[in-house]
Amino acid sequence: MQWLRLVSDRQAGSDEQFVEHFRDTYDDRMPVWALTEILELGHLSVLYRGMSQVCAEEIAHAFGVPTKKMMASWLASLNYVRNVAARLFNRKLQNAPSRPRLGQIPKLDHLRDSRMPRKVYGTYNALAVIAYLLPSIEPGPDWAVRVAGLLRSFPTSSALTIESKGARLHWDTLELWQA
Repeated sequence: MQWLRLVSDRQAGSDEQFVEHFRDTYDDRMPVWALTEILELGHLSVLYRGMSQVCAEEIAHAFGVPTKKMMASWLASLNYVRNVAARLFNRKLQNAPSRPRLGQIPKLDHLRDSRMPRKVYGTYNALAVIAYLLPSIEPGPDWAVRVAGLLRSFPTSSALTIESKGARLHWDTLELWQA
């Protein structure tokens, strides 16, 4: 019920032309495909968790994610990442994305690198998940290549390195970050 109230408030407070169209033409009833345009990622994450297993897994599979549970974990984690983006780099992730089993998603096998401490769930893990998911949405390596370039140019110190955020040494040579 709380989620429906939040969605209703978003709809009522929107001044988008398409929302006004549904307000005037369809007695304020909006199909979910239109409603998702005004929802925040957190709202969509809750909606996804509430979906039937079959529908949720169809969506997960479209993004190359094997299970609803993993996709829900990733959505929750990415929502958290978005919410703390301004302070993101120097944080351990409170809501870290699930790491796939070795071989389940080969491009992300390095997240289970045995040389990395088990407790390292830094920003890098979320960036790797984003780099994996984005080609399903917008084909092309542009985002991952740009992020890799930004991270390579980030000033380092003895207290803060890319590796301290969860990346293994030579992370940028992995296929995930290549053009």
